[in-house]
Amino acid sequence: MPGLDVYLHEQFVGVVTPDRHDRGRVLLDVDPGYASDVLLSEAFIAIPGRKPPVQSVSNFLGGYVPEGNQRERMAAKRHIDKDDLFALLSQFGGSVAGAVTLREQGESPHYQPAYESLDEHALAVKLRQALTEADQGIPDDSRSTLPGYQPKVLAALFDGQWSYPHDRAHSTHILKPQVPARPYRIFDEHFSHLLANRVGLGGFGSEIRQAESMTYVAIERFDRVIDGDEVRLHHQEDLAQAMGLDWRDTDVKFQEPDWPNDPRRATVRRMAQLIGSVPRGGEAVEEWVRQLTFRIAIGDNDAHAKNVALLHLPGQTKLTPVYDAVPNLFQDELVVWNMALAIDSVFDHRRMSMDHLLAEIASWGVMSESRASILVTETLNELALALDEVAAPNGISPDMIPHLGWNIDRLRSGYEIGEPGR
Repeated sequence: MPGLDVYLHEQFVGVVTPDRHDRGRVLLDVDPGYASDVLLSEAFIAIPGRKPPVQSVSNFLGGYVPEGNQRERMAAKRHIDKDDLFALLSQFGGSVAGAVTLREQGESPHYQPAYESLDEHALAVKLRQALTEADQGIPDDSRSTLPGYQPKVLAALFDGQWSYPHDRAHSTHILKPQVPARPYRIFDEHFSHLLANRVGLGGFGSEIRQAESMTYVAIERFDRVIDGDEVRLHHQEDLAQAMGLDWRDTDVKFQEPDWPNDPRRATVRRMAQLIGSVPRGGEAVEEWVRQLTFRIAIGDNDAHAKNVALLHLPGQTKLTPVYDAVPNLFQDELVVWNMALAIDSVFDHRRMSMDHLLAEIASWGVMSESRASILVTETLNELALALDEVAAPNGISPDMIPHLGWNIDRLRSGYEIGEPGR
């Protein structure tokens, strides 16, 4: 069986082939001439002329493919097994998160990306398709995908005009349609983007738009930038990939309350230790403390290991902007009080407090208590100011503003968050 050529940016990394004994694994033969000043992954070393560990490579590349019902539906449409990693990469690895691309061997060196202009009706059709068919609105020739469970369409915005990327052409935006059963969600996420930008944790555009009867949030991708008429890439990997978590088990990105020390799963401490191990890790850990504080304060109970990522740039690695930080605890249908990851062994958001957060940070052994206290307090103060200054969009969950204010005030006062009015 022919392999797939792996590129990081435009640098040839090597060839991926299927594992003959396990369809959920792939092998990577690193090219003897491979060299790059951008790190491929924190999970393994890509040594020229060698084969990295199969499990590490598989979990890294598997972390880029679709998840859950989207993987099932998209695999079924291409008539492949949802657990066949090589087949998934063949079908959807042309444009993923970050700057890795998997290309068919023998691809023309004169490859030109192809885009299809989308008018309002065509865009509405794709958004509706993503919503009803859970397939990211893909056409038959698309090789683009992103992980995650929310309905989404990947599109490119050139000079104010939406276009759809064919084959392995790159998108610039993620479009998430409004889900009728969860009418507030996209507005809440958009508001979270605005708040994150205001406190210095964001850095990408977000806008509520309309295509015929379809309302959607258009999110600018921070791993993409338009340079003239080209889309250029920034390389990223999420923390589940960087920690080598099993790509086939979607639950390992969460910590298990009944077995909180399960070594197969993520924890805040493991994530912090990995973040602290990168070059200039002290700065990255400080950013992680601010992001963690922000997520707790807004009531984001879905802050798992795939919703935190590293951005690998020439000669350096840092945290990406905070993303998918949604205040779910204000949406009636999403109120599950347990957080995705425990803070100082506490999962219940109502029991979160400044003391628990500072104790958690102290357990990492990488930062003084005084510095941690400054970072947490500054982030909460900035968020309180943002809540006063950022205009809330129409459509957010009822009472979100006072509830967010409650969370911030309780944390700053040293109390457990509890529930507003109780």
